[in-house]
Amino acid sequence: MITLHYLKQSCSHRIVWLLEALGLDYELKIYDRNPDNSMAPAELKAQHPLGKAPVLQDGDLTIAEGNAIIQHLLDRYDDENRFTPAYKTNDYSNYVYWLAISASMFSANLLALVSKKGDLGDFAQYTNAQVGLYFNHVEQSLAGKKWIVGEQLTGADFVLSFPLQWGLNYVEKADFPNIARYLEQIENHPDYLKANEKTAGGLDLSKF
Repeated sequence: MITLHYLKQSCSHRIVWLLEALGLDYELKIYDRNPDNSMAPAELKAQHPLGKAPVLQDGDLTIAEGNAIIQHLLDRYDDENRFTPAYKTNDYSNYVYWLAISASMFSANLLALVSKKGDLGDFAQYTNAQVGLYFNHVEQSLAGKKWIVGEQLTGADFVLSFPLQWGLNYVEKADFPNIARYLEQIENHPDYLKANEKTAGGLDLSKF
């Protein structure tokens, strides 16, 4: 039995999207953020030593970290490789590359958030530039392609969705038409819409 511990307005949403895309049966446990500080509640923190969402329980296995969860689900359940390029190809290497980039983008967004909420002095200029650096790279990489690796929807698109949605808070959306098109395509994907229904609403990252 698969159980996903899901924190509202977090990167947990992309895991529900993947679970729906894989057609898996799962239990969804939804947690509200603490109204005082927007942090995860104690009930969620009790599910894993890191105290962060998402947390996936798959039988006797309990893992956290969104990218690790996505790779686990693909390795375990994507038997027909619908969302993973063929091994030892350029597409596969690019797939792995974008998994890594998504984690770096997450860190850049976090720095921008800290800069937005506090006075970081001269360091603020660096932190704000980092989000734009990654957005420019993704924007250029999407030129002429449907998905980030090519014509095939892959795990890289699942991992990139959240940092791009979050990062829109720190850039001018009009400057990135390829990303805007890409995110619109993601957010209108049939299985993404199912994820919205399962979680009683989509992401609203305007406060982050």
